[in-house]
Amino acid sequence: MSGVYQLEIKETVAELKDLLAIQKTAMAKERVQLLYLLKTGHGQTISQTAEMIGRNRVALPKLGSK
Repeated sequence: MSGVYQLEIKETVAELKDLLAIQKTAMAKERVQLLYLLKTGHGQTISQTAEMIGRNRVALPKLGSK
């Protein structure tokens, strides 16, 4: 299936919540927020979750970059 992206989120929900609280830039906060929403099941896909936070999937920061 073309265009499907598998993402393994290794952090726990508690770890992501703690990380979210300490982010200093908007880009970093968006990245962690996206992971948190996916991990908690609020978003089923990256595209759907990006829409939830008011962004287009292509405008999101790269999840693998730091």
